[in-house]
Amino acid sequence: MIRRHTRIILMSLAVGGTLSACGSSSAAASTSSTCSSIPTVTSHGQGSASGTPDLATVILGVQAQASTAAAALSQNSSDTSSLIKTLLAQGISKTDVQTSGLSLHGIYGGPSPAITGYQVTSTVTVRMHNISSTGTIIDSAAKAAGNSIRINQIAFSVKDTSALFAQARATAVSQAAIEAKAMATAADKHLGALCSLNDSTPPSSVPLNTSSFSSSIGIPSSVPIQSGSQLVKATVTATYQLQP
Repeated sequence: MIRRHTRIILMSLAVGGTLSACGSSSAAASTSSTCSSIPTVTSHGQGSASGTPDLATVILGVQAQASTAAAALSQNSSDTSSLIKTLLAQGISKTDVQTSGLSLHGIYGGPSPAITGYQVTSTVTVRMHNISSTGTIIDSAAKAAGNSIRINQIAFSVKDTSALFAQARATAVSQAAIEAKAMATAADKHLGALCSLNDSTPPSSVPLNTSSFSSSIGIPSSVPIQSGSQLVKATVTATYQLQP
């Protein structure tokens, strides 16, 4: 009788060890000790939220060509200065106007490749907090730099996305709880306490971008701009106890 009783105890310990391994395998790094010895269920949740952009970021370029490097650089500098003066005159703060690129390279041509001229391109990144005036400012910039202007990119975004991400995360957590409860019910179990909750939300959002274009293809006198909306997404992983 003593031997049989010992075998029963050993079998019970073996079963208990198996449940502990299953409970800690999905989120071993963050599962608390109270969840390490019981079965658990892991679920995932996703949420999203959108807001109205309040910031426009425009990347402008100025391009000049001449027979010599000095002449090309001088022309580019003159056009870029006119562009920046116009931006400041339109109410853009100096802290929101940044020279983000400058390049000079030779232009090759002729039957035997040789330098026939030089091209200088400068890039200016502008942040506009009053996005309703974006079209007007772009139009003024194009007139200031003339045919040298290049509009490389425009993007709209929300300056402070913390509230949007909070809303998206709340939706993601609720979805994870619903998914976990559904799996527990399907397994003929009850959903227990929350063991762990991990946030795997990427630190980015989806802004609206437009294609690049230049004044050489014709910019209308009043550039139509629509800011649209900005979407943020959140993803969480939750681990719950499973109760009988």
